[in-house]
Amino acid sequence: MRPFTLRYGETVVHVGEGALGMLGAHLKARRRLLLVTGSRSARESGALGDATKMLDGLGISWDIYDGVFPNPTDSVVDEIARAAREGGADALLAIGGGSVVDSAKFAAVIACSGGEAREYLRGTRSPSCAIPVYAVNLTHGTGSEIDRYSVANIAEEGLKIGMETVYPRASADDPLYLRSLPDSQTRYTTIDALYHALESATSTARNPMTASLARESAEIISRWLPLALDRPRDLEARTNLLYAAAIAGIAIDNSVTHIVHLLEHVLSGINPRLSHGAGLALLGPRSMRYVHAAVPEESARVLRALDPGIAPTSDHAQRAEEAVREFQVGVGIDESLSDYGFSEGELDALTSKAMEIVRDGAELVPFEVKPEIVRDILRSAF
Repeated sequence: MRPFTLRYGETVVHVGEGALGMLGAHLKARRRLLLVTGSRSARESGALGDATKMLDGLGISWDIYDGVFPNPTDSVVDEIARAAREGGADALLAIGGGSVVDSAKFAAVIACSGGEAREYLRGTRSPSCAIPVYAVNLTHGTGSEIDRYSVANIAEEGLKIGMETVYPRASADDPLYLRSLPDSQTRYTTIDALYHALESATSTARNPMTASLARESAEIISRWLPLALDRPRDLEARTNLLYAAAIAGIAIDNSVTHIVHLLEHVLSGINPRLSHGAGLALLGPRSMRYVHAAVPEESARVLRALDPGIAPTSDHAQRAEEAVREFQVGVGIDESLSDYGFSEGELDALTSKAMEIVRDGAELVPFEVKPEIVRDILRSAF
């Protein structure tokens, strides 16, 4: 696949081999950048080395913050914002997956608007401005390189909260840096993109554009994820999955996620060791049974990427669940909540906490969210 460029609002995303180098044209006016990374992937993939070489060639000064971890906390976001202010950064360059890009976008708001991350997460403070953010995306899952969302945890309260922050100015989806992506991250980040497609196509905020993007994303994922797992260094497979994740990111930017993401945030808020994609995979199949029963036509359009025989009728709700579960098992996903330290004895407490969290996004769910439904979805994950 030849390199190409996506333009979404004011965000420019370069997709394909050499995409990182294309960021130079967007960065050349910057004086000093704070690079935001995790502890390993930016270095091990080669992206960090190539990015700093590019910045040095452009005469741009840079510092680095490399303390982002999966399911990042509010304190990490505050540290990035502080480093940006103290270092005099006029922009942030995130090099990593969704946790890194989310954290950088959130920190960009705080660096300009002031305050602390938890004030924004709790809704007591609103963004007023943000310093520019650029991204080198190192997974094909979150869509964070093209959307406006960030997610962070308040660790001591076991809360994981998503919010609107800022769109990146420009991003690179370069498959060259995904060749060393571990199989587990290949699976789980792509599953995140799949649920972006499934949920945006069936939310109460759905529209014809997002339904079309969601369907295309699901079709690409169903074809190319197995190939990427079989041939990890296949650049065509990686590029297709990057594109699928990006257009699913546009879909959720317009039509949002709903029940699966809402419930997953409860679980990984309690146990940050549970990766976002793994949590979605645990909860998603049973959730899609209820979704399909409620909006079978919309659900069938996107689920046919996994099972062409699914009918747009509510009596195929169980088949919808089976289609999602079988696809997941086929790409090597077969875990339970027990693997992450949860027990069925916690179901009542988990259901109660989930109902508190889900209440804020219930209007986007295509069915009435009742405690017995939430409990059934959670129970299915054991």
